[in-house]
Amino acid sequence: MDRRVVDVARRRARALVLNRSDAPVVAPPRTLLLSGGDNFTGPAISTYFNGVSMASAMGRMGYAASAFGNHEFDFGVPQFSKLRDLARLRYLAANVKIDDAKLADELAIRRYEVFERKGVKIGVVGLAAADTLKAAMAERFRGITFEPTEASLDRAIHEARETGAADVVVVTAHECPDDLLPIVKKHPEWQLAFVGGGHCHRKIDARAGDTPVITPGWRLHQYARVAITINPDNPPRARVVTISHSIVDVATDPQVPADPPLARLVTASRTKVDGALGKVIGHSEDGIGPEEAVGKIVSDAWLHEVGGDVAIMNRGGVRQTIPRGPITHATIWSVLPFDNRLVKVSIDGASLAKDLEAKSFIISGAKRAPNGDWSVGGKPMDPKTRYTVIITDFMYGGGDGAVFAAQDPKAVGTGLSWRDPVIAWIEKKKSAEGGPLEKKLDERPAPAGKQR
Repeated sequence: MDRRVVDVARRRARALVLNRSDAPVVAPPRTLLLSGGDNFTGPAISTYFNGVSMASAMGRMGYAASAFGNHEFDFGVPQFSKLRDLARLRYLAANVKIDDAKLADELAIRRYEVFERKGVKIGVVGLAAADTLKAAMAERFRGITFEPTEASLDRAIHEARETGAADVVVVTAHECPDDLLPIVKKHPEWQLAFVGGGHCHRKIDARAGDTPVITPGWRLHQYARVAITINPDNPPRARVVTISHSIVDVATDPQVPADPPLARLVTASRTKVDGALGKVIGHSEDGIGPEEAVGKIVSDAWLHEVGGDVAIMNRGGVRQTIPRGPITHATIWSVLPFDNRLVKVSIDGASLAKDLEAKSFIISGAKRAPNGDWSVGGKPMDPKTRYTVIITDFMYGGGDGAVFAAQDPKAVGTGLSWRDPVIAWIEKKKSAEGGPLEKKLDERPAPAGKQR
């Protein structure tokens, strides 16, 4: 009996660092490497190069395809196309609809793709997050709509089997398994070998009937390995004999030598980033976390450096904690990797009180009393008084479900990067060894003022 084993490795591509392209690694003939999307925005060593470093890394590593993540357009549509080509991969999303033919050709996002390994045809169906327009800058997705998840998957899986003649079908999705599990459970007829999820930033190993639904941890700390045994002599829908999977921790093994081209490119990119963003602005003794604590530093910095009554930071904007040791410009780029700008809005107290209820917000300048009442600047919030609130353009555009644009259609753009006030504020704290930043956070300088 002819049985063929193929491996499907799925990583959350996040933090590798390169700045030019070398010839791709020749992957084992039975291995297919997939990504769950959001490939290029992350630590400064990728973000500073507008994703080119990570794209070059993925091209070297031999990625075949990626789900379409909500942050793929962080550097703009033209840059997305450039990064896709550098990474030498195909973007897949069954639920993405693009009516404009020119834009569709430029983006080249397909519902599915069939790859061949050891004579086995593997149909890979992609999926974008249903909340993409709320989890990213919606204006960057003009001309793109996101269709219902279940119907989109059903159509693409059927096409992969019938039109693509796939022996086995897998799904790589930029969607949390919590949302995928009930859908996959309803459709045992899909006969999926596995579903790889993402977007929710946590490791998940679950099952929907016989189908593994898995997400390795983000930031390349883990990857999922799925081994599929195929008997090509069986009927088309019965060729999968066994499926086994594991989530593998990524660790540096001294017995495994580094890939020389990757090592050279890592060193070169690190040197460039250190030269551009290596200025030390402070020091942390033990590291500062979790992300919510870092977000509070960010919103405090906005309030005191930019001026206003309240500053609101969205939790999802903070992408890492502050590590122990020197704090540099690069640290803040890694904490706040997106290219957001600060905006001032004027909101009446009654509306602001409702805004502050959102669990996705981190707040400075306003406090809630045990009885539920809010105060601003130590005074009770007046429902009729208008308050100046500092937010990002991402939030003003409706990100994380914010409604600030409806509350103030005439917002004032500051032109400031959201990172700059944070860098300035931390630098003013004059933290150093023996006097780390975490011990200086309660030293509040006078606010910059209440200019609009």
